[in-house]
Amino acid sequence: MRFKVLRMPLVLGFAGILVAGAAQAEPSALVEDISSDRDDVQLLDYLEPGQTIKLAAGETIVIGYLRSCVQETITGGTVTVGKDESAVSGGKKESGYVDCDGGPVVAQVGAEQEAGAAAFRDPSVDQLKASRLVFGVSPLVKLSQPAEAVEISRLDAEEVIHRVSANSAIVDFAKAKILLTPGGTYKAKAGEREVIFKVSRLAEGIDASPLKRLLPL
Repeated sequence: MRFKVLRMPLVLGFAGILVAGAAQAEPSALVEDISSDRDDVQLLDYLEPGQTIKLAAGETIVIGYLRSCVQETITGGTVTVGKDESAVSGGKKESGYVDCDGGPVVAQVGAEQEAGAAAFRDPSVDQLKASRLVFGVSPLVKLSQPAEAVEISRLDAEEVIHRVSANSAIVDFAKAKILLTPGGTYKAKAGEREVIFKVSRLAEGIDASPLKRLLPL
């Protein structure tokens, strides 16, 4: 009897760990725009595979996929979020591809940037390994943890440090009217977290879509 009594809490505890792990799915998409105020999904929310969104007739949502760089405009119906695209029942979906840090365009553009920059930059810059590539000159920083502010500093040239207060999980450098230099290598820092990223030479202006400008931190 003693063996059975001791064993049950261990089994239940392990099951609890499995359930908790399953609940923390990796996001696959971002809400780039939505035509109405909702409680379940809001602008710039992450979406997970399997998540469903029921849209009213005429209601529209724009979803950007982080890995495939597919951008969808969906009107009405039931939307089921996938890994690379949505399934839509009873509604209309229009989709296309955009430049973002996820699709095959990143490797190609990154290689072109390196080749074009090699002729004029300091060799020491080659040691800067950017882990992200943004396609807008004003990053949209999405924080994973609270922070007082986000600081962005350039690493491959002399440039002033840009600091924007973090009043929420979204820090939009476009709203602060801060424009970075296409082709530049930067470091974004929030508290103890930081990421080195590169601004594409093909980066769009301040009105670029959220998916193009997204910088998780």
